Amino acid sequence: MENKDNKALRTAFWLLGPLLFYELCTEAAGLACSLFGTQDAMAVTGGGALLALPFLYAAYRKKRSMDMKPMQCPRHLPAGCFFAAVAGSGACLCLNVLLKALMLSDGWSSTREAVYGASMTVRVLVTVLLAPLTEELLFRGLIRTELRTHMRARTAAFLGALLFGLYHGNLSQGIYAFLLALCLELVCEWSGSLLPAVCLHAGANGAAICMTELMAGHAAVFNLPGVTFFAAAGTALAAAALYKTKEVFSKS
Repeated sequence: MENKDNKALRTAFWLLGPLLFYELCTEAAGLACSLFGTQDAMAVTGGGALLALPFLYAAYRKKRSMDMKPMQCPRHLPAGCFFAAVAGSGACLCLNVLLKALMLSDGWSSTREAVYGASMTVRVLVTVLLAPLTEELLFRGLIRTELRTHMRARTAAFLGALLFGLYHGNLSQGIYAFLLALCLELVCEWSGSLLPAVCLHAGANGAAICMTELMAGHAAVFNLPGVTFFAAAGTALAAAALYKTKEVFSKS
């Protein structure tokens, strides 16, 4: 009984502990920002990610050593990361256009106002670099690894993606994050490494920045022909790039 209790506590620690820690880091960053007279969303998000990043990385290394899984560096890693980033861009294009057309955008509107009010440099630093690194260490590095020790790969991937969607807090972002996370889970499975998932995540966030800049004020993009074209283009790009990602890592 004691061993079962210890195992349950260990599982709860690795599933919930990192997530709670990241939230505490974000709260601490918010408190620090308020002391300097600002509650800028990008500053809080970036500060929380920067604070949590070294600790999450240390926990990930510890987790890998406990599970006796050495850090891997697959062959053809640069090519795989490139195609993963392209896949993220395609997935972002498809999902953003479809969700916007379906009017699932109430939660996104407030998020967009908070995020895209910052300078381009800050947006890129936080959303393309810090957030993908931190969130992939958290969700694919720690939570996914723990789930895989208790269930089949497909079940773990689905639950990990569901948690990632729920973490984002509203319907539109939740659906987007869930579907994107399924792609992230795939590249992790194919590569055995976190870096391609980080690149896919960064590619999606970078594409979101570009789309916001390029499509602002172009309502025609979201009529039926525009939605059909961009959704099809995004789907084709994501599917082709995911296929190439799998092909690259199958050679490793």
